[in-house]
Amino acid sequence: MADERNRLKISDENEASPERWLLSYSDLVTTLMVLFLALYAIQLAKNRELEVKMLETTHSVKAQSASAAASPNAGDARARTELLSLLKALHDKGQININEEPDGVEIAINARILFHAGDAHLLPDSYDVLEQVAAALKDHSTHNILVEGHTDSTPIATAKYESNWELSSARAGAVVRYFVDQGIEPHRLAAIGRSDNIPLMIGDDAAARAANRRVTILVQY
Repeated sequence: MADERNRLKISDENEASPERWLLSYSDLVTTLMVLFLALYAIQLAKNRELEVKMLETTHSVKAQSASAAASPNAGDARARTELLSLLKALHDKGQININEEPDGVEIAINARILFHAGDAHLLPDSYDVLEQVAAALKDHSTHNILVEGHTDSTPIATAKYESNWELSSARAGAVVRYFVDQGIEPHRLAAIGRSDNIPLMIGDDAAARAANRRVTILVQY
């Protein structure tokens, strides 16, 4: 009888064993699921923190870029104002004309101050004007300077200058060389001959021709 009870007890334990295994397995799976959920939540938090830091960095870089972009513009505005102030005396004496352009300041010098008719050698009397202009450009401009020679519409044909193209180019080059001698960096300067293609005054009378013979200096900002 006792043996029979022992056999029944062993049989009951064998039948219950699979259920206990399933319970243990279920507990393990639940624990792993909780662990993975916790890890996932931690990773989400880290990703969110990283995104916030990246956004903050982006905003900081944009702000610095905007500040850096605004600074040169402010500096250019000051330099432009100071340049105009320095050139005012020459303008008031009628030695130069000044026009403010969207991309800079244009300084026009009548050719009679700079050259003899049909020639591209600077007159000694022009040095004072050019020296003052060069000093102002050297101290209050860091950008490119475009020097353009302009003639009137009267054709020219000499042994030295076959046309107004050569004459206007030579005159622009003479002013550029003088500026280089005064200490302005050569890489900032360019000389261009315009001949009679951009007249300041329309007409073929003496007043129009005199006004159109000039050298213009475009100071870019």
